[in-house]
Amino acid sequence: MSERGSWLHVRASGMDLALSTLDLREVVAMEAVSPLPGRPHGIQGVVIFQGEFLPVLAWGDLPGCTVSAAIPTAMAVLRPRLAVPIDRMVGMIDVSTATLHQVEEADPASGWTGGLLQVGDLKLRLLDPDRLIALLRRFRGDR
Repeated sequence: MSERGSWLHVRASGMDLALSTLDLREVVAMEAVSPLPGRPHGIQGVVIFQGEFLPVLAWGDLPGCTVSAAIPTAMAVLRPRLAVPIDRMVGMIDVSTATLHQVEEADPASGWTGGLLQVGDLKLRLLDPDRLIALLRRFRGDR
């Protein structure tokens, strides 16, 4: 995951996350998710996005995550064709004031997190789409 570029600060599933704008196609209003038969682990279902099916991430299935009581208001559409439900957008992050830290291997979220971005007193998890997709593929292989 690149340390360059811009980062979007979002709240999702009770966590503060940073999404690289290089990995982000767009952020759109949350739509009703259609469940899939035999729901794959890590996928909540699908939405129709620009005329095609788009899988929607199930936060509660990821290690280190819980299901948020908040209802997602938007979804971040990532470049690898995955929708990530978000509770709210907080704003852009000034990278010059941020410090990047490694995620400890013992952290349950290390499988989908590319690091921790510290901005002042706040630590945001960097959502790493490559790691996330690899984790979802491992889930599929474990079935």
